[in-house]
Order: sequence, then structure tokens, then C-alpha cells
Amino acid sequence: MTKQVKKRGKSTIQKIPKYKMDVLKRVLESDVLTKYMYYEDRDALFKDSLSMEDRNNLLYQRLFPYRFVPSPIENQSTYITLGVNGFRRHEEGFKVFDDYQSGEIYFYLFTHTDLMQTDNGVRQDVMLAEIDRLFDSCTGLGMGELKLRYVNELWMHNNKFGGYTVSFTITDLK
Repeated sequence: MTKQVKKRGKSTIQKIPKYKMDVLKRVLESDVLTKYMYYEDRDALFKDSLSMEDRNNLLYQRLFPYRFVPSPIENQSTYITLGVNGFRRHEEGFKVFDDYQSGEIYFYLFTHTDLMQTDNGVRQDVMLAEIDRLFDSCTGLGMGELKLRYVNELWMHNNKFGGYTVSFTITDLK
């Protein structure tokens, strides 16, 4: 007979939907990110802040909780999509670490090359800085602070879209 172990609550993997929704909420609260996704003009940051309705309408149009963008070639726009990867237990031979799990949450931010130049610098560079400001060392997602894992350039669709892949590590109790 096997011994039943009582779980303490949801595992880190079971919390992924909540993590993603929390990330989307923070993105939608950012004037910089919402303006750059909504306005295609060079002076996007000097435009009026978006209403809550306009911010929420960015979901599944310019902001996706998964790595997918429908017909980006047809739309010269700016996008942020999310992904997860590498969730694992902290076993490493030490029983005490078995109580923790870690993984990465990915941001894929990219814009059409015709929209890259803005009055505040390169659109995806300004967005990258804002994502770093919002999420590096932030609390409320998992246990402790999110930690920047890496940033890589991202080019897609025959170099018509460029941006970055940004990864943050989440650690939580299993």
C-alpha cells in the first residue's frame, strides 16, 4: 500500500493561469505598453491614456496569454504574447528543496518594422525597458521576486517584425 501525501494547495503548474492573468493585468495597467500597442504613431507616448475599455479591448487583439498572433503579416501592429517553459521541482539531491518549483514566464514583444521608430526611441526598446521596470524583482507572482533570466532579440515573418523575447523566473511552493 502506498502512503498518501497530503498536498498543501495548488502546485506552481496549477497556478500558471493565475500568473498569466496577473501579468496581463499589469501590462494593461501600463500607459507605455498600452499606448505602444494601441497607437501606431511615432508620438504614441504623447497621446491620451487609454480608457479601461480600450485597454481591455487589446486582449486577444494585441495582447495574448499564449504565443500566438493571428495574421500579423496583414496587420502592421505591435504585439505582446506570453509563454511558459521549464517548470521543474528543486530536487537537486536535497530533500528540503523538493517543496519548491520554478519555471519561466516568457514575454514575446514585437512590432512591424514600419512602426519601430518613435519620438522616444525604438518602440520595442522602450517597451522592453517598461517590461523590465514592471516585472524584474516584482512580487506577487509566486513566492519572492521575479528574476530576469534573459533577453534575446526576436525577428519573425521574414524580418518584417522585430522585438525581444524576455524571460523571468518564477519560484513558488509546489
